[in-house]
Amino acid sequence: MSYTNCPQESAVVRAVRTGERSESLEAHLHECANCRGVQEAAGWMQALGPATAREAQEGLPDPGILWLRAQLSERQAGAERAHKFLQWMEIACVTAACAGLCIWLLWSWNEIGGGIADRVGWALFEAWPALWSNLYAYGPANAPILFSSAVVAISLVVLGVAYPLVARE
Repeated sequence: MSYTNCPQESAVVRAVRTGERSESLEAHLHECANCRGVQEAAGWMQALGPATAREAQEGLPDPGILWLRAQLSERQAGAERAHKFLQWMEIACVTAACAGLCIWLLWSWNEIGGGIADRVGWALFEAWPALWSNLYAYGPANAPILFSSAVVAISLVVLGVAYPLVARE
């Protein structure tokens, strides 16, 4: 599609803007189809301009509010980025701590394993019989009190461990 410019197009646009038309321009408009198209388009755009400017002024919110919203949005985005970074750092620190603990356990397993075996042997073969012999010394008359005390102590331990887990949810 080829389009040729007419030297009178700028004069037609100027005439539409100002509203002043000469007889020679009117005669040219009757002869030139391009200039008639320019006149229609310029008239339509000029009629559209004031209406859209008025609608734009009525429909837009206050620029100060828009600016404040943009700043708030920028701050929130920055806070979200910082929060995400801190979450990743927390994951990295916990992973590093667990890896360090595992490496330490593997490195000194012989010493730790021996210590655990000694403590378990003491608990099973020395402390447990001593505990039962001391409880037996109280006699069967005190058995309900001892049993109740054991249930209360175990319940308190279970509550102490379970409460933080349940309260978090």
